[in-house]
Amino acid sequence: MLCQYYGDKIEVDSFSVLTGGGAGNTSVGFSRAGFNAAVVTETGRDTLSQVLLSDFHKEYVSTNFVVQEKKEQTGGSVILVGTDGGRSVLVHRGAASLLDSEDIPIDTVARTKWVHLSSISGRLETLRTIGSARREVKNLSWNPGSGEIQLLTERQISPAELGCDIFIVNKEEWDSLGEIQGTIQAEVSTIIVTNGPHGGHIRPDGQDWQNFSIAPVNTVDETGAGDAFAVGYVSAKLYGHSSDQAINWAISNSSSVVSYFGAKPGLLKKHQYSNL
Repeated sequence: MLCQYYGDKIEVDSFSVLTGGGAGNTSVGFSRAGFNAAVVTETGRDTLSQVLLSDFHKEYVSTNFVVQEKKEQTGGSVILVGTDGGRSVLVHRGAASLLDSEDIPIDTVARTKWVHLSSISGRLETLRTIGSARREVKNLSWNPGSGEIQLLTERQISPAELGCDIFIVNKEEWDSLGEIQGTIQAEVSTIIVTNGPHGGHIRPDGQDWQNFSIAPVNTVDETGAGDAFAVGYVSAKLYGHSSDQAINWAISNSSSVVSYFGAKPGLLKKHQYSNL
């Protein structure tokens, strides 16, 4: 538990202002890995949105599908980082939690080579719109947030409806999916369950479950580790590498990210993957 006296001013060692979020982290990660990347998200028309858009432009991420709403507030978080790299997050999702089905560029989603889906705050109709565009095309990886995990457990949506090929969750999320784990295994080709510094296990291409481990790393900030892992794995598969090599890329990318403050500074570039 974190315990502070109410009403006090709490001294901190330093602070940084950085952009993040699942869609932002992964789109920048894929761009650095050498792909043409675009982000679909929603923001306000405020100072934070300008900072966010500026970062996307610097990272060569297309913002053609960013929805900006004047009456909404761009989401943001206060992240308290401990000396061991662990963090507690005070999150306000703001406009990012309000992406509606009509905001989805259906034609582009339908024809793009690969779609990576992050948390969209359990927006069921938005998910169904994406699913209608990708169900036949497939080539979609999914790292669901808590809202989507709830929809899955309530059987309101399934990975098959989204054309999901790669399903990535952490151990706690996978355990919470207990009753529908069998359904997910029947519908998804590759399932990855991560467990922080303890590694995790993977069921690649419908094969048997396999364990993977992670070498110790000097952790500065855990923020964005999961997004970096997903980017590394999917990027390797898109380049035609084996699942073993893809796990290696995933671990290397997440290990690099946790060595920096923020979710984006440590994301690997294409030439760095080539040396793995």
